[in-house]
Amino acid sequence: MNLDRLPGHARVWVYQSNKELTVEQTAAISKVMEQFVSQWQAHGSDLAAGFEIRNQRWLILAVDERQQAATGCSIDSSVHLIQNLGRELGIDFFDRTLIVWGGSEGLQEDRMHDFWAKRKAGIVTAETQVYNTLAKDLNELRSSWEQSFEESWHQSMW
Repeated sequence: MNLDRLPGHARVWVYQSNKELTVEQTAAISKVMEQFVSQWQAHGSDLAAGFEIRNQRWLILAVDERQQAATGCSIDSSVHLIQNLGRELGIDFFDRTLIVWGGSEGLQEDRMHDFWAKRKAGIVTAETQVYNTLAKDLNELRSSWEQSFEESWHQSMW
């Protein structure tokens, strides 16, 4: 299911790739994820779920928990699937030390310490676009996916 078909309150998980996905990787991930979300269950009940690959960089998974809540086991199954996909395709979706941000040259990526050094040097400014990988639901993802550094969770870490 496409994320556009899910309500705003749907719970979201954002997985950031450690590198830009190729067309082949995107196709392979899409094929596996389409099958997964169509069969994803919690305690034998189908989950109303969807996914999106955004900017060849982020895999976004969502589920409408008002229809059926995702359980620990169902969430674990999604995490294991994404870990396995990453291993098969040479991608790390769990590198929390990488920050992807929008610069004048398009998407930029830096290790956290380099990103903070660029902030200190004024290369990353209050207006620099960053991505809300911590969105809790689709409403938040839709309203604040791209935001300025000063409006983001990154600012609170600064």
